Amino acid sequence: METPAIYRYEKYSFKMITPLFALIAFVFLGNGAYVSASVLFILGGLMAVSYQGVVIDMTKQQYLRYDRFLNYKFGGWKPLGIPSYVTVVRINLTSNRIGPSPMVGPEDRRSARAFKVNLVVEGDERYISICRGTLDKMTEEALRLGRFLQVRVLDYTTHNKKWIL
Repeated sequence: METPAIYRYEKYSFKMITPLFALIAFVFLGNGAYVSASVLFILGGLMAVSYQGVVIDMTKQQYLRYDRFLNYKFGGWKPLGIPSYVTVVRINLTSNRIGPSPMVGPEDRRSARAFKVNLVVEGDERYISICRGTLDKMTEEALRLGRFLQVRVLDYTTHNKKWIL
């Protein structure tokens, strides 16, 4: 059985601009600017159903990172280097300690972490960010991508780095 030549990953994307549009629309409504408020409500509604995704087409050796609003995708195809391996890495959301006002993290420190799947390729672009989320989902997605591309998968989430595929 032949494997399909296209890999897809898509995830709902919450953008802070959506509640901001609603807040500004309420200000416009309070001042009687009904047309401006309705335009902002429509834009906020379109942004509320936003998705981000990636498509990898191995037959054409290219990939697409996009933002999708309803059925409209915004993004462009880029050439894909030769895949070396897939990696799952840990991201500390509170790692910006030198900023003027660092983000306050939760007390348990576990929810202050996110995990990310990267595709490491040969060429100028060293890695391609695929997705981010919880450890279980990202490990599952990394294994799915590794099987699709027939490359190894590296678990880089702890100090004991290990190949899991």
